[in-house]
Amino acid sequence: MPTDWGYCFALECERPEATLLDAVTDTVAEIRREHGLVMNSLGIEKPQEWCGADKSGYGANITAHLFLMAVHRDALLGYTREDLVRLLDAATPEQTDGR
Repeated sequence: MPTDWGYCFALECERPEATLLDAVTDTVAEIRREHGLVMNSLGIEKPQEWCGADKSGYGANITAHLFLMAVHRDALLGYTREDLVRLLDAATPEQTDGR
């Protein structure tokens, strides 16, 4: 459901699944498959964390930090590598340049 948070547009979704990660993964995959849109956020992070486009700069440090933190936390929650790969695959745009 579209939601106006006052400072940005967002989507709120309630989807019955076994886990939150399953619900997010299925939602991300459905939006990509049916609408051609790639979701890349749940609206939690602060936009200023993503300053810079340098693959070795501050934005890259934040990306690596969040990814490693997610891997660690997901393991503590009982998710598997396959669960994370499924979410990553669902959220990754198709490469059109042969990569």
